[in-house]
Amino acid sequence: MFLAELYASGFRCFSEQAPLSLSLRKGLNILVGPNDAGKTGVIDAIRFALWTRGDDFQRLEASDFHVKADGTREGSLLIRCLFDGLTPGEQSRFMEWCTNEAGTLRLYVCLRGTLRQQAGGGFTVLTQYRACKDADGMPVEGDLREYLRSTYLRPLRDAERELRSGRRSRLSKILGALPTMASQSTPAAGGAPATLVDTMSEADRAVEANPGVQAVQTDVNAKFLGDLSFADDPLQATLSLGAKGSFDQLLERLELHLNPPPGQVTRLNRGLGYNNLLFMAAELLLLQSHPDQSPLLLIEEPEAHLHPQHQTLFMQVLEERAAAPQANEQRQQVQAILSTHSPTLAASVNLDAMIMMIGHRTFPLAQGSTLLQPDDYDFLRRFLDATKANLFFARGLVIVEGDAENILLPAIARKIGRSFSKFGVSIVKVGHRGLFRYSRIFQRANAVVMPVKVALLPDRDIPPDAAKALVGDRLTESEWAADAKTAHLGSLSKHQGGAVTAFPSEQWTLEFDLARCPELANVVHKAIRLAQAAAGKTKEQIAADADTELNAWKAVPNQSADDIATKIFEPLHKKSVSKAEVAEQLAQLIDKLPDDAVAFRPKLPAYLVNAIDYATGG
Repeated sequence: MFLAELYASGFRCFSEQAPLSLSLRKGLNILVGPNDAGKTGVIDAIRFALWTRGDDFQRLEASDFHVKADGTREGSLLIRCLFDGLTPGEQSRFMEWCTNEAGTLRLYVCLRGTLRQQAGGGFTVLTQYRACKDADGMPVEGDLREYLRSTYLRPLRDAERELRSGRRSRLSKILGALPTMASQSTPAAGGAPATLVDTMSEADRAVEANPGVQAVQTDVNAKFLGDLSFADDPLQATLSLGAKGSFDQLLERLELHLNPPPGQVTRLNRGLGYNNLLFMAAELLLLQSHPDQSPLLLIEEPEAHLHPQHQTLFMQVLEERAAAPQANEQRQQVQAILSTHSPTLAASVNLDAMIMMIGHRTFPLAQGSTLLQPDDYDFLRRFLDATKANLFFARGLVIVEGDAENILLPAIARKIGRSFSKFGVSIVKVGHRGLFRYSRIFQRANAVVMPVKVALLPDRDIPPDAAKALVGDRLTESEWAADAKTAHLGSLSKHQGGAVTAFPSEQWTLEFDLARCPELANVVHKAIRLAQAAAGKTKEQIAADADTELNAWKAVPNQSADDIATKIFEPLHKKSVSKAEVAEQLAQLIDKLPDDAVAFRPKLPAYLVNAIDYATGG
C-alpha cells in the first residue's frame, strides 16, 4: 500500500478555512517552492500522524496549532493519511482498521489534536490516533502502528554519527530489521558456515585470551574492585568485545564506513556528502528489503552537503528505487516524499513527480493537473536544466527568449526600483521555441490562478519599413497582410491566461525598441560600439565617437526614430557583434546613468515597464 492522500486542517500554516489536501503518487514525490511555502509542514504532518523509525520522538505542541488572523490559535487540528492499493495480505492483516469504499478497502489513519488552556495560562495538548475518515474508528496501535512508521531523514543530518557503533545506534536498528540478518543471530548448525554470532564469539575469546587484556583485567579486579567489594558480594570484571550479550548488543558493535579512495589503504574520515550518501543507501536498503514495514521515505533537503553532480546522481538512483520493481526484482517499491530548494535536484526528475508549494497551497505538476501537453513533458525533461529550474522557487517569473533580455532586464528592473532579487523574481531564458512550454507549468487545468506572476516577453519580430534595405526579402510592417499580421500578433499572446501574461515587444526586438527610444538611443549605440571595441581606442574615446556618429545621423533631414534605430541596430542584425556582449555593455551603462527610478521609468518602452511591474507584483 502507499500514502495516496494527505489532509491537514488547523495544523501550522494550514487553517480550517484553507486546509492542506494533497494527492500523492506511489513512487517519487518532490516538494518544491520558496521558503515558508509549507513544504516542511507537509513532511511534519506525515511524521506526526504515522511516527518514524529511529530515536527521534515527536509530539504535538501548542505551537503546532494554526494561528488565526486575530492572533489566537485554533483549538483543534486534524491530520488524515489515506492509504490505498492495499495488498491482500495487508487487507487481511489490518481489516479491523480499514474502510470499505464502493467495494475497495482503504486505510485512513487520523491524528486529532485538541488544545486545552490550563488555569495558570499555559496549554496542554490532547491527542487521539484513530482509523476511519472522520477519526471515529479503532485506535491506531500495536502491529499497525509499527507497520506504518516512516523513515525520516532530517535536513543537515549527522550521517557519520548515525552510522557509528554504539548503544541504540541507527545502524544496529537497520541491520536488526534486515531479513538477511535473521540467520546470523544464532550459532551455526554442525558443518554449516559460521554465523555472525560464531565469528564474534570466536573473536571475543581471542580478545579475552590476549595477555595485555588479561593483565589489565587482573589489575582492575585485584587492585581496585577487590577493595571496593563487600565480603559477601565480590565484584569481578571482564574486558572483552561484549559478544556474550544479546544479538542487538552485538549489532551495536558494528559500524558502516566508506573505504579509503583507490590507491590508499589507511582509513580516512570522508566528507559529509559521501557519508550522507552512505547513510541514505543504508536506509533505502532497509526500506526495499523489509516486508514487514511500509516503504515510506521522508527526506528534507537531500542536497545537504552534496555537490551538483552528486545531487543529479542521487536523484537518478532514487527514481530507480521508487519505480515499480521489474518481474525479476525482489524488492519493495519505495514511496519517497522529499522537499528541496535545489534547482539541480528539481531539474533532475520527471515533472510528473513534482508538487509546487506556494503560499501554503499545493499545485501538483502531474499530467492532467496543468495545461502542459504530453509532448511538453518530454520537451521539458530534455531541456529543463538547473539554470531554468529556479522557476520552481521564485515569487515571480520573467520568461525571455534570448541573452539580451536575460542580461538587460535585471539592470533595468534595478534602475526603476523593482530589483528582481529584492522581489524574489527569477528570469529564465528559454530560447525561441519553448516560451509557452515553460509558462504552461503555471497554468492549471482547473483554471485556478497560481499565486505567482509570470511575465512572458516574446519579440514582435516585424521589422519596420525603415529597415527594408537591411532585411531584404523579409516582409516589413506595411507589407504584412492585415489578417496575417493579426494572426501573428495574436499568436504572441494566445497562450496567456491565469498567472501568465504576455508582454510582446512593441516593434521588432528588445534592442531595436530601446534604440528607438529618443533618450536611450545614445546609450544603446555606445554599448554596440563598446562591444565592437575599436582597436587602439579607450572606452572614453569610443563613447565620444559614438555620440558624434549618432548626432551626425540625427542631423540628416527627415530622419524618423525608426531610421535612427535601424542604423543603430544594423551591427546586431548582421551579427557583426555579439548580442550578449552588447547587453553586458548596455547593462553597465544603464547602472551608471544619473537618473533615479522616477526619471528613468518614462524613458523605457511601456511593455518592459509593465512586464517588470507585473512580475514584481507592482
